[in-house]
Amino acid sequence: MEQVRLWFKSLNERLPEVLESLTNEGVYVESAFLDRQGDDLYLIYYLKAKDIAHAYAVFDASDLPIDHYYKECWKNYCEGREVLEELLDIDRIEK
Repeated sequence: MEQVRLWFKSLNERLPEVLESLTNEGVYVESAFLDRQGDDLYLIYYLKAKDIAHAYAVFDASDLPIDHYYKECWKNYCEGREVLEELLDIDRIEK
């Protein structure tokens, strides 16, 4: 789990690169949390974007170094990517 913490520490330290990537993807909010359930830890990820399918397509095709790093970490530490059914999405973010 320490490797996952280092991954996100690195993203925080490379914030200008992360913001460039999020801008390209049309992402407004990206948040990550560790959730402990008994002996298991889960990475909970939240994205808010203009168009989530577009955001994933831009990310998947990206050649930015930060995105290559992210993809490698995701492959090493995560089991997949599941888009959940949205039941409610209210915000006051000025777009």
